[in-house]
Amino acid sequence: MAIAIRLLGYLVSAGFFALGLLALRDWLHHRSRRRGLLALAIGLIALTSLVSQLDTLTASRFTGVLSLLSIVLFMASANALLLFRGTFLHLSPLAVAHPTASQSLAAAALVVVWCAIVGEPIVRFWLDSNGRPAVQKARLRVLSGGYAGIAFILLVAGLAGQAYQSQAVQFSTQLLALLTVPLLYASFSPPRWLRRQWREEEEELLRKSNRDLLLFNPDRGTLAVRSLDAAMRLVGADAGAIVDAGQVLAVHGIDEATARSLADRASSAGGEHLVPLPSQPSQNAIVVPLGLERQRGAVVLISGAFMPLFGSDEVLRFQQFSVNLGLALDRVRVVERMAEVERTKSQFLNLASHELRTPLSVIRGYLSILESGSLGTLNAAGRRALSILSGKAMEMNLLIEQMLEAARLEEGRLGLRIERVDLCAAASDALDLVRPLADERHPLDLEAPGVEVPVMADRDRLATILTNLLDNAIKYSPNGGPVRCLVRRQDQTGVIVVQDEGIGIAASDQPILFTRFGRVPGDDTRQIKGTGLGLYLSRELARQMGGDIQLVSETGMGSAFTVSLPLAVGARGLLGCGASGK
Repeated sequence: MAIAIRLLGYLVSAGFFALGLLALRDWLHHRSRRRGLLALAIGLIALTSLVSQLDTLTASRFTGVLSLLSIVLFMASANALLLFRGTFLHLSPLAVAHPTASQSLAAAALVVVWCAIVGEPIVRFWLDSNGRPAVQKARLRVLSGGYAGIAFILLVAGLAGQAYQSQAVQFSTQLLALLTVPLLYASFSPPRWLRRQWREEEEELLRKSNRDLLLFNPDRGTLAVRSLDAAMRLVGADAGAIVDAGQVLAVHGIDEATARSLADRASSAGGEHLVPLPSQPSQNAIVVPLGLERQRGAVVLISGAFMPLFGSDEVLRFQQFSVNLGLALDRVRVVERMAEVERTKSQFLNLASHELRTPLSVIRGYLSILESGSLGTLNAAGRRALSILSGKAMEMNLLIEQMLEAARLEEGRLGLRIERVDLCAAASDALDLVRPLADERHPLDLEAPGVEVPVMADRDRLATILTNLLDNAIKYSPNGGPVRCLVRRQDQTGVIVVQDEGIGIAASDQPILFTRFGRVPGDDTRQIKGTGLGLYLSRELARQMGGDIQLVSETGMGSAFTVSLPLAVGARGLLGCGASGK
């Protein structure tokens, strides 16, 4: 048993000595006052343990000198520990010497004083761990437990008296001292697997925060406020801010001027770093630059009392979170820009269409007067010119109506008046309306049943759809060819098919057609005028009325646009428009 006790004593001393070297290396790497106190406290306890072993190895020949040295080292370590309280502390257990009877009272008093000094950090570490992030909490409590183990060993050694001479008691205390070595090491530098286990309870918070960054698309201010709250919880920060190009998007616990000043340091330093706060010597600011489009954004987190030493794991996770945050803010900025562009387009369409409507009405009025002969009889050349002018005025009117309807649709002002409408009559009216746009190379044909095909639709919007499709059929048949309009019933829907024998549309280009301002580029279409609104507007109107538009087309083989609308409830077969030619 004596050999086992001595071996354990050597192991404890070696363990504390190794911890002291680790603390010294940490201080040499960071060179901060706090870490220096930490290294001093650990090193002094390690030296105290080694002195006790020297007393044993020298057969107690220098007991007086070594005892005095142990007392000095012992109390100095307690003082360093007290100065360093409130931060992460890496301590080594003490291998207790065997006091003589004459030293028992003095040793007991010394141990009680030392334990009282050490007890304050032990209690404070444990209490202050509440509300901290998972890894910080675990490391603080492990540290508190390690110090409590050291204090317990010293109390037993100093107060147990003769009971401490028992080999069983000595073996138990030495074993406890040895066990505190890995415990304190875990608080000082926990391995990755242990960190993962500690932070398991917070992984859901990180996953939820990243999911919000990917899916949550409000304005940038709202996103920044939610992200700042998540970031502060992730690292246990007391305050923070998110700044982009001098604009404070979110702030908590600090003033905006301080937030801007700290964020500017991220731009100048070019990477994440800790910035000391002159007004709060015990705290640092963690400044992490965001990968924003303009490269001038940063997240500023004001560390808690323990973060500079206990928060390395949390800071690393936050750096990963900040990458997603920067991407999310850039994405929302792009969305906001796109929304602003869309609003500008809608405003332009609305303004331009209204401003063009008045002069066009005047032009169409004079064309009607000329056509009626009120201003005199026109010769053949004048009638041909009048026909061309009427067609162009009609084309301009269609463009203006498209712009107006698109603006109303985007602004949510498109009100529909759904009523019973006969598709045959609607098709016939649309053909008459676009007839000025056609010439002898584009015969217009209507194929319709001899009975009514009643659907539920907005009469004016249905006319807009059909005139758009017929106008396109004429324009995109530059070499001529018939334009047919077929009306029929199909199950519970009424169907109108507009067919042409024009240039056709490749399958890869067809999805572009029904997008706003979408036009298929190519040599065949470059000279054809249009806004790219007609098909987009037509499909949206059809869907607003409960229907849809489908396209079948091949390059060089023409196109067929099919408009389907729901039949009127209780429709009866009544006499309708019949078939008509061009």
